[in-house]
This record gives sequence, C-alpha cells and structure tokens, in this order.
Amino acid sequence: MPLAHGGGSSGVLLAHGVGSSSDLPLPLDLVLQAGAATVVLSFLIAAVLWTRPRLGGGTIRPVRTAGWLPALRIAVLLLSAYLVGNALLGPRNSANPAAHALFVWLWVGLVPLSVLFGPVWRAVNPLRTLARLLRFPRAGLRPGPGAAAWPGVLWLLAFVWFELVAPDRTDPLVIGCCLLGYAVAQLGMALLRGEEWFARGDCFELYSELAGRLSPLRWRVPLSGLAVPLPFAGGLAAFVAVWWGSTVFDSASGSPVWAGFTQRAGHASLYASGALVLVCAGVLIAVRKIAGKLDVTASLVPIAVGYTLAHYLSLLVVEAPRGVVLLVQQWGVAPGAAWNVVPIPAVIAVAQVALILVGHVLGVIVAHDAAITAAASPVGGPPLAAALPPATASRPAGPLPVAGLPLAAASAPVAVSGLVVGGDSAGVAVAVPGRSTLATLAGELPLVLFMIGCTWAGLFLLFVR
Repeated sequence: MPLAHGGGSSGVLLAHGVGSSSDLPLPLDLVLQAGAATVVLSFLIAAVLWTRPRLGGGTIRPVRTAGWLPALRIAVLLLSAYLVGNALLGPRNSANPAAHALFVWLWVGLVPLSVLFGPVWRAVNPLRTLARLLRFPRAGLRPGPGAAAWPGVLWLLAFVWFELVAPDRTDPLVIGCCLLGYAVAQLGMALLRGEEWFARGDCFELYSELAGRLSPLRWRVPLSGLAVPLPFAGGLAAFVAVWWGSTVFDSASGSPVWAGFTQRAGHASLYASGALVLVCAGVLIAVRKIAGKLDVTASLVPIAVGYTLAHYLSLLVVEAPRGVVLLVQQWGVAPGAAWNVVPIPAVIAVAQVALILVGHVLGVIVAHDAAITAAASPVGGPPLAAALPPATASRPAGPLPVAGLPLAAASAPVAVSGLVVGGDSAGVAVAVPGRSTLATLAGELPLVLFMIGCTWAGLFLLFVR
C-alpha cells in the first residue's frame, strides 16, 4: 500500500510491514511448522469436542441507536464531504490527508471496527445517508432483480487495482476524482435500484458486513454470524477471493524478485494488473476446487480478516494517527505536531503470526460446524424440516424460507451455515442422511490441507521477501 511522504505528490512508497523473518522469536521453518500444527490440532480438537452444530440460529444483540446514530451519520457525511473537497481543491502534497483517509482509515481501519462493533459502514455509510437526505425512493425508480454481490466484487477489484497498481494513486487530486466518481456511480444505481443497492453494490459496505459477522458485540453467540447466510449468496466467494488475493498480491509485489522482474521487463503497471487479477482468480479457484466439495466462503472470512490485520498492522499503528494529525493541521490546529512512533519489529512480528493463526483456527471451527450441520441436516430430513415453519415444512417443492432467508427447492443447493448442502457435483457438498462422524471428518480433510497451505503462504509472504 502506498502513502505519499515528502514534498511531491508522487511521494515515496513506504513498506508497511516492518517485521521480517529476523524479527521472529523462532526460526521461520519452526514458525511454519507451528502454524501447520496449530491448524491440524484445532481440527482434531474440534472433531473430538465439537460434535454437534453450535453456531446455527445466530441472533443479533439489540442496540439503541435513536439518540446518537443520526448525529453520527451526519458527522461522517460532513467529514467525507470535507475530505473529498479537500482532495480536489487542497494541497497536492503529503500534507493532504486524502491518502490516509482512503487507504488507512477506510480500507484498513474498517476491519477492526467491524470485527468489534459489527457492520459499521452500513450504519454510517455517507452515500446511504445522502440518498436518504435527497429522498431517493427506497425501492428505486426501476427496481429489478439484483445481481447478488457481483457489483460489489467488480467495485472491490477496481478499488484494489487503484490502491496497488494505478499510477499517481497517492495524488490527492486523483483520489478526489476517483471518490467523486465512485459516489456518483453508487448514488445513480441507488436511485435506479433502491437503497438495497448499497448492501451488494458498495464494496466497502459489503466488506464491513462480512468482517462484522465476527463481532462478539453484535452476535450473541461468537462466530454465529458466519452461520447466517446473507440474503444474496452469489459472488461472495469471489468477493472474499479479491479481498484476500489483493492482500497476497500486495505482499508478493513488495518483494525484490517482483521489483527486479518489472525493472527488466518494463510495463510495470501492465504486468501488475495482470498479476493482480491472476492472484485473485487463483484464490477463487482454490476456494472452489482445492478445498474439496465444500463451499468454504464463510470459513474464509476470519482468515481474510486475520491476514488483513497482520499485513497492515504496522501501517494502522503508524499511519492512522498520522492521518489524524494531518487532518487537524488542515484547520490550523497543532501546526508543529507530528506522529513519529516506530513499532518494535519483534512485537509486530509476533502479533502478525498470532493474527494469522487465530484467523485459521476460527476458520477451521466455522468450517467444521458447517460440515456437521450439513451431515446432521439432510435435505428434507428431520433437523432441517424441524427448522421450517409448519406451513412450509410440508411443501414438496418451491422456494422455502429458513430463518427469514430464501431457501431453494429441495432439488437445488441449499445454504446451511454458510456452506452449501445438496445440489450436484459441481463443487457443492452433498448431505447424506445418516452420514457418520468419521465420514464428515474425512470430508473436511481437503479443507484442512487447504488451510495449512494458506497458513504457510500467509507467513511466508509476510516474513520472506
């Protein structure tokens, strides 16, 4: 991730991972072995102690928002408008906080805020607030069938390309133009399709929603948010793949090997664009194929969160407060203040390893719970039928509601706990009535191997460059 420092708008690219293999408390090979052992042990412990589904039926804690949320929305809207205006009309140098606001506060800071409090961007999204102030029709002028989360996938891919590849991406004027264009496009689609557009078309709202599924303050049972499917399932695996794949690309593109290659070959932006798309596509293929017949999208969310926090940890510690200083200095406050904190590399390295391992352990638990839920709830079998309202449990076919969410007909894939049960052989799990625990665990083996590979890749890319 680039941030401008110095006097020119082109700036100096800073490496945000201050840790390296020399900062680890153990040799890197031992850390890799410990990572694999952690994933395997968490799988075995879950297999022995987690013998029945525990994450289903997640409920949200009620929160009173009437007294403060409207004021917070207006404050976020005004701050966003100021930042965009200042990016367009303010200084075109490192004194402008536009890059910090977009790349650090929004892209990185949104993850820990959402993990703690839930989908905060949905609550304070300035575009959603503006649409309400402008009295856009809630259902839109031309409501129609949605395209699931695919619009959010494309916008996220465009954003990570801008963040990691685009020329002059630290220039405040370029950032301001891009943010203004994004706002116009999102508001235009919201006017046509209604307010629900933001949930699947605004990549930052979808990003916050997925990370917020881990919030212990929002969900009564920890991790149960990942067992509650979104109203739209299509495209979520691709969204997580772009989210995670872009972080992997950011690590790989910072290596001397990549830098040497682009210097020799030229056309750095062209090669970087192609590599970014290939990495994201590779992650998606891995999610769909290498993990076996399970749809592991929900279980990959804690892994993506852990890797994002680990990858950008030092950036968040150093640059987020520095952005606040730059912002207040725009108003003439504290002109001589500076934030020159330098994290201790060994502490950052240990925290990065811990975040990656915790993310993978949580992913194993979520995937295991979903697998035994699928095994215990065959399509049309007693556990699933018991979950249905009486009026719909006896219906032989047609869309059936479960927990207020649409469920496909009995012959089609059925979303259960973030996984897919039933369906065909094209990469979906098949619920087998009376399936033994041993068979269920055997079915999870490809997923465990996949997660071990992900653990190694995450640690290797963070500490070996």
